[in-house]
Amino acid sequence: MTTEITAYDPTRLPAPVLSYLDARDENRYADARVLFAPAATVLDDGRTYQGTDEIGAWIERSSDEYEYTATRIGQRTDDESSITVQIRLDGNFPGGTVTLRYQFELEEDQITRLEIEV
Repeated sequence: MTTEITAYDPTRLPAPVLSYLDARDENRYADARVLFAPAATVLDDGRTYQGTDEIGAWIERSSDEYEYTATRIGQRTDDESSITVQIRLDGNFPGGTVTLRYQFELEEDQITRLEIEV
């Protein structure tokens, strides 16, 4: 268990987290969606998305809204079910660069909650 952000190391991430990040980077929306539990919640940009239908629509919309590159720069594991990945986005959105924390909650190899914040 690590309580501070350390360098990004994909070998130390749980499979659902790594699979989600890879699917998003490769625009495999359906693959990203199936990693969420049926009653999962996503909090992003002041909005809440509940259930896989809303989350699937959010994945597609948020992936296509702007052109950007995502660079995974750090991570923290609070316990086996609570993982944070720090990602820098560079793109054509307002401000052009932002570093976000993707805070994952897992249960039985599914994502039950994802909160994305600055």
